[in-house]
Amino acid sequence: MTLTRLGVSLFPNQEAASHYLCGTRSVPSVVQIIGGERAGKSDWAGNEMTCLMPWCKLIYIAGAGYENTHPEYEYLEDNLRRLGALEKPLKPKMGAWSLETHWGEREITRVETISFSKQGSDALIATGKAPDLIVLCEAGLLEEAEFIAAYTRVAERRGAVLAIGTLKRSKPWYVALYRQLQQANDYNGKSFSFPSWQNTVIYPGGEHDPAINALRNALGPTRFIERIGAEPVPSPLLVFGQEFDYNLHVKKCYYEPELPIGLACDPGYAGAYALLVIQTPSSSEVRVIDEFYEQYATWDKCVDWLRSRPYIKQTEQGWLQNINRAVMDIAGTAHHGDRSQVEQWRGETGIKFRTNPVPISLGISRLRDFLRSPFAWDMSRLQIDPKCEGLIWELQEGEQYPKDAEGNPIREYPLDANNHSRKALSYFLIDAYGRGDGDVDWSSSTGYDRFKPVMQHGDKATIGIMLDRETGAMKIGTVIRPQNKVMRRKGLRFS
Repeated sequence: MTLTRLGVSLFPNQEAASHYLCGTRSVPSVVQIIGGERAGKSDWAGNEMTCLMPWCKLIYIAGAGYENTHPEYEYLEDNLRRLGALEKPLKPKMGAWSLETHWGEREITRVETISFSKQGSDALIATGKAPDLIVLCEAGLLEEAEFIAAYTRVAERRGAVLAIGTLKRSKPWYVALYRQLQQANDYNGKSFSFPSWQNTVIYPGGEHDPAINALRNALGPTRFIERIGAEPVPSPLLVFGQEFDYNLHVKKCYYEPELPIGLACDPGYAGAYALLVIQTPSSSEVRVIDEFYEQYATWDKCVDWLRSRPYIKQTEQGWLQNINRAVMDIAGTAHHGDRSQVEQWRGETGIKFRTNPVPISLGISRLRDFLRSPFAWDMSRLQIDPKCEGLIWELQEGEQYPKDAEGNPIREYPLDANNHSRKALSYFLIDAYGRGDGDVDWSSSTGYDRFKPVMQHGDKATIGIMLDRETGAMKIGTVIRPQNKVMRRKGLRFS
């Protein structure tokens, strides 16, 4: 009814988002809008606030600075003026804007703008009030802590957070949130995309409007998809943004008793103590089946967790039996007024962790080898179980390159943070499969692989035959040629 009085008609995706936002709920929820340029997202937000005001007592419009909140506020103010419901608008040149309106004789709704520029997430917490709705303007520019603060603020009133923004210069958490809200999630939320061409007021021809076609040709596919099509693309800040794909790499991984178990550990503390449980049918299939990932945890808590796993076998003395390989960050050999991590684990479980120094750049490049198959971009040599949330978060959002004031990466050497499970996995892959494909001494016990090359064809062969050590079966496959003379003497390496 309100939109009819205002003469507003919604585009298809706007209508779907409006229906979800206005639905009844018993828990707080999130609606995320990713809009293309000139897609009408601020106008739509003003319309939604107008429709929801009779059911709200307090609405916050928040942004990185007050200037980011002005478009949504002005659309709302204009709507209320046209409806004859605007009262007490305050718009100082500097500082917060606000307005009030009456619905019926006694119902009053107040709207205030909030800036995160000085206090960050504390700007919401310091209000001491529980709003019914918080609109986050240009939400992709905000810190994740500010989004979390908004969500906790609306919880008391079972309200909603409406996060609106473009993907241009948006932070990795905002893109990750979009994917998270596309499926069942803990926020009771949903994400929507408003591509620019759905605004038929500006682009009457829709997706095939001449102006849209001109933008497609001028911007190129990646920038067009991000800025006009409102579809997420990997942030250049992410170390594994181009390689990691949730749909490709995250799959349910079941424990298989006939396969050996490997452990990979990065014994952090304030960041996280990380332990991965890994099974490897072959060098072309590595499965991360379980994970311990906890801040401020110590080795003994991780040991207790590992003992509780149903797939772990123990002797009467408490030794863990079915661990084939265990690899730890070399920092695990350090002594800090007590036995080292390696010594603690060996004394408690009988597991002897192997340690070797691994340069950061090597650890990253080796993991990239397994995230993508050399034979097809849409194939992977690595599978991660969905419950390994720490590792998934680090690959999808956590590990990043340093950035400048504009949010662009400034060097190809990542920040040493949010990388504990990732580093543990890199250590394991290098220990088990060498520093590069073809870099394993097959006659040595330092690298386990059930397949042994038994025949190769020519000096530059790409086809080889290998023997399965466990079943005795022969397998024909493509091999990756060694890159130097030393590795050629050791034989070809199957991918």
